[in-house]
Amino acid sequence: MTLYILRKILELFLWVTAVDLILYGIPIPKIIKRCSKREFMIDADNRFEYQQGSECSGYSSAFVFRHLGIEMDGITAYKQIPLKLWRGSVPGMGIIIFCLKHKVRARLRIGNLEALKDSVSRGTPVVAFTRTVVGSKWLHYITVVGFDDDYIYVADSLKENTNTENMPYNRKIPTSDFKKIWLTSKIYQPLIFNLFFEMKKR
Repeated sequence: MTLYILRKILELFLWVTAVDLILYGIPIPKIIKRCSKREFMIDADNRFEYQQGSECSGYSSAFVFRHLGIEMDGITAYKQIPLKLWRGSVPGMGIIIFCLKHKVRARLRIGNLEALKDSVSRGTPVVAFTRTVVGSKWLHYITVVGFDDDYIYVADSLKENTNTENMPYNRKIPTSDFKKIWLTSKIYQPLIFNLFFEMKKR
């Protein structure tokens, strides 16, 4: 009886993991011992936009698109993203498909903080999948534009999260807090954590 229950639990785990990988994509691991830069900031002309509902996937992607020279606003991007789930949330595969339509290559990564910093230091904003704030159950896409030893600097489309003005970023997150909100795994989504997207024109 015990073996039967364990087998069923394992089967359920495998099914859930398979569905997660289909919806979110298969992340490519990226682990770096130390980023070559201790601090970096993408200081390019762009603009901040603020979502009204659950459109963070569109707003974060549109921020990167504008950096790449593709004019796009957040709500337009969100409307074009497929595979919307409960309450309008978007799994990673929706962003990947949306990017393909606009000839942008989106590479889904799973990695450590140094790997994320390395990707940002290459000069293109990186979309990270996080919680809204420490302790929140709500998941959220934000766009990382810089870092140093103490903070991760992001463009955040949730207006209530903004804590700075007149900068290339509108939110600075203490590194220790960023690590906490970046840990997005749940019992039914054990592999969904430390995810981020590298985007570039094809």
